[in-house]
Amino acid sequence: MEPILTESNRRRVLETITPTQKELDLQRSVIDSLILALAHHPSSQLYSYSFIEAQGSTGKKQTQLRGAADIDLFVGLIPEDYSEILEKPQNRKHANLDLLMNNMVKNWFKPAVTELDTSNIQRAFSQHPYLSLRMMGLEIDILGCFDIDTKYLSQKGPITAVDRTVHHTRHIAKLLTDAKRDDARILKSFVRASHAYGDKCAVGRMGITGVALEILAITSESLDNSLRALEELDSKPIDPLNRSLEELKKILAFRDDYIILIDPTDHQRNIASSFTPRAYEWVKYRIGQLRQASINNNNNEVLDIMLESPIPIEPLPEWLMEHAFSWEFKSDGSRHYTILRDKLYRVASKVQGTLQTERTGESRFGEVMVEVYFEGDTYSIGLLVENPQIPKYYVRRGPPVDLVEAAEEFRKSHSEIEERDGFLWTREERQWCSPKELVESFLEDNRVQGLERIYDTSHVSQKVLNVLYRYVLPVEHSFLEKITKVKDGDLEFPQ
Repeated sequence: MEPILTESNRRRVLETITPTQKELDLQRSVIDSLILALAHHPSSQLYSYSFIEAQGSTGKKQTQLRGAADIDLFVGLIPEDYSEILEKPQNRKHANLDLLMNNMVKNWFKPAVTELDTSNIQRAFSQHPYLSLRMMGLEIDILGCFDIDTKYLSQKGPITAVDRTVHHTRHIAKLLTDAKRDDARILKSFVRASHAYGDKCAVGRMGITGVALEILAITSESLDNSLRALEELDSKPIDPLNRSLEELKKILAFRDDYIILIDPTDHQRNIASSFTPRAYEWVKYRIGQLRQASINNNNNEVLDIMLESPIPIEPLPEWLMEHAFSWEFKSDGSRHYTILRDKLYRVASKVQGTLQTERTGESRFGEVMVEVYFEGDTYSIGLLVENPQIPKYYVRRGPPVDLVEAAEEFRKSHSEIEERDGFLWTREERQWCSPKELVESFLEDNRVQGLERIYDTSHVSQKVLNVLYRYVLPVEHSFLEKITKVKDGDLEFPQ
């Protein structure tokens, strides 16, 4: 069987995505400058640490893509010198670790980098506080971790979530050959081209991460095998201990995980636990498209699928327009993008539930699909609504007739009562008949700190609607089936 990428196409993809020497030199220069600034700052003497190193794709692994490299700089604390904190009870230990990391950010990392040519300096928070900034056009995170060895990790687990990252770097870098490094870059390019990569993905809150793709590359014999392993991850987990899906699902920590890719450095952790099912299903769909384009020898389509291009901003087809809505926001710069993203997803989820169901439990606007997209400091919520126009009144079911007291109270509260199928029924006037008006009111009452509402929407709002139309509808069929039942004539579907 011919490989998905011919030698010619593989070469063309790699020529496009491999960083130039100029980029690599710039990254190395920035990393060296940051390490020097941190090591020489007087506050460095207040902390006991063993290393300051770049991790991730720009560290030892060198799997970064052209024009898409971030720098993660880790400061490894010596755990033995922080035993007073680490021996505390779990809840107090976490609070004290937060305080320790926050003080490192405030008293060491931030003062050290402000002496350099940096911008967008922000205290951010994931499991613990860290520093986010830009320098020479590069996105940079500086964070503390603990320098634990493999024995400690396997027996006790990490002290902070990012303690594993150093072990990932060492493990993957040791197993990467030049061919597998190229495979890792190609996998990353493919997932980025699907707009389903990492924590800035357009499809779902969390996409496929670089470390997951690197593990697929080093554990597979070829690029095709890597893609097949990714495609089958929902039925064939990847586990260094070779446990079956049934065995893994018996473990409480993995029971509810959609796909499973066990961490090779910590066998009690699923690296894929945070990946959004929507993002994964879309990537699977794209693998199918890639395979078919390869079979058809359609080189242009193969390259289009493998190489990232912007999300389209074209208007949606006319038949879908009345079902589509978007709202746009601008960051005031006070919050890190991960915080704003997560808050906006929570708001979007609540909006979805509110649109779907009346306060009494009856259906409101039918099925609703929602997505969040952001670029720079601009954020947008996009919605597709099954029934954008609904009657002013709806039929509401009351209590069973044989619940005498409840039935009596229901009769007192409603003037129009009908008894049917053993229940009381009434006609209720809706508070909202327009999904747009309902959401406007909801957003007004549930403002996100750090985001300001923008009424003159930009291409970001058009992109979030295209994400729903082009990337989500093809893999979430129920919504499409429902709205097309009431449409006449031929419809235009995303390709």
